[in-house]
Amino acid sequence: MNIYKLGNNNHFPDGLIVTIGMFDGVHMGHKKILSFLKEKAMEFNLRPVVITFNKHPRHVLKNDADAFKLLNTEEERHQLLENYGINDVVEIDFTPEIASLSTYDFSKRYLLGLLNIKALVLGYDNMFGNKKINDFQRIYELGKNYNFAIFEASSYVYNDIHVSSTQIRKALDAGDIELVNAMLGYYYFADGCIIKGRQIGRTIGFPTANIELSNHLKMLPKEGVYATIINLNGSNYIGMANIGTQPTFESYKTTFEIHILNFNGDIYGQSIEVKFIKRIRDIQKFDNAQSLMEQLEHDREQCLQIIDKITIE
Repeated sequence: MNIYKLGNNNHFPDGLIVTIGMFDGVHMGHKKILSFLKEKAMEFNLRPVVITFNKHPRHVLKNDADAFKLLNTEEERHQLLENYGINDVVEIDFTPEIASLSTYDFSKRYLLGLLNIKALVLGYDNMFGNKKINDFQRIYELGKNYNFAIFEASSYVYNDIHVSSTQIRKALDAGDIELVNAMLGYYYFADGCIIKGRQIGRTIGFPTANIELSNHLKMLPKEGVYATIINLNGSNYIGMANIGTQPTFESYKTTFEIHILNFNGDIYGQSIEVKFIKRIRDIQKFDNAQSLMEQLEHDREQCLQIIDKITIE
């Protein structure tokens, strides 16, 4: 994949058809837009290009930036776009100055001035430019005056939901990981480095590994216990993930930890990827360690049954 940083010194070939967005999640709605983009590119012999931003607008414009989590890191987003057949991405450094531009000014400066586009694909409910100025409809005036075509892709609907990054965040917050995965078109995942925790799990026969996320802005699902697929050193394993506290042991710090089934080895310091398959239950406080151990045995059997029904990729 070619990733271009958009600036005044860039030189781009003629004949571009572009679409613009953050593409957080690169979900089924995005996939529909990307397929439409490639279809129109082939129909009119144009070069398909995705225009995106290196930072989410919320992280630049809001005071609660750290509280707003992302579905994908920048690296994940690039990889997913490439997986969907996008070879050229133009990345804009999102700044307050960029945010202040109206749709008209942004289009004149970037879409026409630097990229000289021949066509623009708009997704469902897709808008860009300063919302306070609210001149998005002028994009059609620009298209007519500067002779570039505008195509509109329809939304992707799943169970009466118009799939969007916002809807996926809502489902993650609710712990509905199966709905999340259906809207994404792939298993939601997070990666990080294995670090040492309190090692309580070892004392009850369920050793766990604490995970420090590779990017602190990555969003995790609602607290609870999840059936997962673990990728470690290129091999896949069945796992149980615990997101939350350990109230049975009076530990109320939220952690992200996993127990890898049928695995024994020292993996501290190694990188790991966790794919979330299904939420099993809430975090609970048990009367004693024995009761917790009995519940974990039940959880393990559930995980085995759940993963047994799917194909591990």
